[in-house]
Amino acid sequence: MGKIIRFNRTQEEKKQPEETEKQPNIKNIFSVETFTDKIRKGVEGYILYNFAVKEILGMDIIFRENDKKEVGVLGAIAYEHKRKPGTFIADFIGKGHIDNKGNVIIDELAFRAGEPEYYNTISKILKAKKILPEIKEKE
Repeated sequence: MGKIIRFNRTQEEKKQPEETEKQPNIKNIFSVETFTDKIRKGVEGYILYNFAVKEILGMDIIFRENDKKEVGVLGAIAYEHKRKPGTFIADFIGKGHIDNKGNVIIDELAFRAGEPEYYNTISKILKAKKILPEIKEKE
C-alpha cells in the first residue's frame, strides 16, 4: 500500500475547500432569437411608438439585407387602432439597419394607404440600395 503525503497548507487554503469550477463560463455562439424575429421586433416597436396602433395582432414580412448592414422590409399587419374600434389590415414598407449588438432598428416606415407618396419614396430608396425585397408568387 502507498502512503498519502500532505504538504503544509496555509490557513486560507484550509478554509476554502478545493473544488473545481462547477459552471464554466461558456459563451453562447448561437442566437436564441432568429434574425426574422429581430426584424419583427424592430418593426413592431417602430409602429407602436410612431403610429396610433393599440396592439399588433399579426404580421407577415419579407426582407432583404445588403453588405452595409441595411435592411429593407415589406409586409402587412393586422392591428387594433387606438381610437377607432375594430381590426384593420395595412401594407407597409420600411428601411432600417442592424446595430452593433445585432438588433434591427427601423429608420423609416410608411403605410401604403396612409402615406402613398412616402411609400413610393422609400420604395425608390430601397431599389437604389438594392435592398427592396422581391415578392415571388407560388405556382
